[in-house]
This record gives sequence, C-alpha cells and structure tokens, in this order.
Amino acid sequence: MLVSWLRRRRIQIEQINFLLIFISSLLVVIIAVFRIIWPLSFVPWSYYEKVVLSPKRELVAYPIIPDVRPDVYYVVLDGYGRADVLQELYGFENREFIKYLNERGFIVPENSHSNYPKTALSVASTLNMGYIQSITPGLQDSNYWWLMSPLINHSEVRAILEKAGYKTVAIASDWSITDNPTVDYYFKPFPIHLNDFEGFLLGSTPLGALSSVLRNVAYMPSMDAHRRLVAYNFETLSKIPDIQGPKFVFAHIVSPHPPFVFDGDGNPLDPEYPFGFGDANDFPGTPEEYRNGYIGQVEYVNRQLEQVIDTLIEKSVVSPIIILQADHGPGLLVDFRSAKNTCIKERYSVFAAYYMPGATPDSIPDDITPINIFRIIFNQYFGSDLPLLENSYYYYEETVYIYRPVDVSNRIGETCDATP
Repeated sequence: MLVSWLRRRRIQIEQINFLLIFISSLLVVIIAVFRIIWPLSFVPWSYYEKVVLSPKRELVAYPIIPDVRPDVYYVVLDGYGRADVLQELYGFENREFIKYLNERGFIVPENSHSNYPKTALSVASTLNMGYIQSITPGLQDSNYWWLMSPLINHSEVRAILEKAGYKTVAIASDWSITDNPTVDYYFKPFPIHLNDFEGFLLGSTPLGALSSVLRNVAYMPSMDAHRRLVAYNFETLSKIPDIQGPKFVFAHIVSPHPPFVFDGDGNPLDPEYPFGFGDANDFPGTPEEYRNGYIGQVEYVNRQLEQVIDTLIEKSVVSPIIILQADHGPGLLVDFRSAKNTCIKERYSVFAAYYMPGATPDSIPDDITPINIFRIIFNQYFGSDLPLLENSYYYYEETVYIYRPVDVSNRIGETCDATP
C-alpha cells in the first residue's frame, strides 16, 4: 500500500511539475510577444506603408535618360573618419591616400560631415535624399532599427535609377538592415547567408550544435567570417564591371568600424574579446586597443580601395560614378548614451570621395553631407533640378529611440580632448 501511494504521489508531482513548466514557458512566450508587439503599436503603419512599401509612390525626380549611362557605385565605408580628424585625434596621417585619390580624379571635400551618428539612419537618409523625420514622420516612439531596412532596400535612389534602365547590384553585408538580397544581382561569399536573428538563434539556443556543420556553407557571426566577408566585398567590387549594361551598385563594408580583424598589411587579427560590432562606449577593449586597431584597419581599407578603384576605372567601358562615403565617423570619444558627452566632431566628420566624370571640383560643396550627394548626381547626369537641402546634424534623445532627433548642428565644429 505504501509503495502504491508513493507511486501515485510521484505521478502527481510529475504532473504538477509539467504543469508548472508549461505555464512558465507560456508566460515567457507571452511576455516575449508582448515586448515585440507593444513597440509595434507605436509605428504609424498606414503612413509607413504608403511611403516606404508602396511600389507606386511618386518619385522625387523623373530622370532624363542620357545616351551614355555610367555605372553608379555607392560604397559605404563604415566609420571612416575625415583626414583632419584622424590626424588630430588618432595621430594618423592619411595624406598619401588622399593624394592618390586626387591623382585618380576624385573630388575629396575637406569639410564633409554625416547627418546622423548611426548607420541605419545615415544610409537610409542618403538613399532617399531627405531627413528621416521628414520621410517617415511619427516613428519617435518606435525602437525598431529594422524599420529603415525597406528604405534602404527599396530606396528613392534605386527607384529613380531603375526608371532610367539600371540594373541593381548588392554585395552581402553582415548586418541585416543594410543587406539587400532583393536586387537583380546579389553576391554573397557563402551559399547560405544567415540574418541577424538566425545567427542569434544559433548562438543562444541548442541549435548552436549545428554550427560546426553549417560553418563551411553558411555565414555565421565570427571574426573569421567577418574578415572573409569584408575581403569578399572588395574582391567582388572589382568584378562588377564585367556585368553588361548600366548598374547601380551598393556595398556596405563594415570597416574600419570594429571589430578589428585586419592589421595595416591585411594580416588577420583575432582579438581576445568576443565577436561583435560594439563601437564607442560599447567597444569591449581599451581606448588604446581601439586607436591602434582602428588605424590598422584604415590602412587595410586604403590598400583595398586603391586596387578596386584602379580596376573600376580601367575595366569600365563608360567612366563610372564612384561614391566612397562613410556613414559616420569613428567612436573613440563617443558616448551612445549622451550627446553631451560625445565628441560630435569625431562622429560627424566623415571621409568622402567622389569620382564624377566631367564634373568640375566645384560641383561638390566642400561641406557636403550625404543627404545631398544623390541630388547632385541626378542634377549633373540625369537632367534633374533638385534643390540641395540645408545641412543639419542630428543625434538622438536616447540610445534605443533613434527616431527622436536632437539637433547638434551648433556643435559640429567644436574641438575635443583627444584623451578618452
């Protein structure tokens, strides 16, 4: 009788345990869903869909199709700072590379700035030739960065160039928001290119057991995979002139931005900290590691760009338009939590260089910002008459809420203490 009672008791306990596990699991799912859905309720979906997702939206400019259509390359060099700032804050002299660009016919403005301190906002505003708060107002209560992804994938610039008969080309990025597989030609180094969420699942769930099997066929976040992807971007850019017809090419190269996986000669580096894109006060190393790693990666990027530029100019049947432009500057003296504690000059003073056949140096204002570059190109080559927007510079109210702009235009030229 005692044994029978114990058996029944054990079954009851197991049932209670199962019920408790089920209820706790259900609560976790409900909380997770709530955390996703609640912020979504602050997105003005009707307006957002009309502006961003509608294929029938009105274009800012309808191009006059020229007899000769040059390829257009838009290469985003993540976190690449302007020469004077690299000299002032990093002790790095970039004069030889700038000299090379000038000799090759590039216009290199000496006072270029970004409009935003974050990639998602900067690239989306560049490709849509307007300030985000004007293009998609009402996002201030949303904390979803991926809302910029449709603006990047199906941008105003892309729509105008497609109207002019251009094919679209993109090279894989290891950040889902700027990775654009919707184009006519999409190049990736691995047969499977996992997005951020898929990579997160592999890294934080039992599915990680599949990593060793997938590593040879799928892009999975790691120092080595990132290094391979950055190198692949440069290699692939050099091959694109072989594609027939006019092309609009987009490449977001996450370098010289952390992680620092190359030294100045292109040798592989494997930092002791875990793989990640932490920048500014999110960088996992010391300020000295940041400074040294950043300089080395700038040198690596310069060497790769020289090879790419020489190839593009020499192999292109029609002289191409090449936009080399940083989305924002480096982050040694940047505090993502506070505009007040951030060196605005460092974050907003960006490298920019433009190869524009037939254009005179005064075609590009010396204080150019990304928001105007495609307006200038459409006016110069496609018969548009787009006004240039006033240069403004925005930080954000809180790290999470990047759609709450704080105007920092009055601080754009202030000096900073080079000691972090």
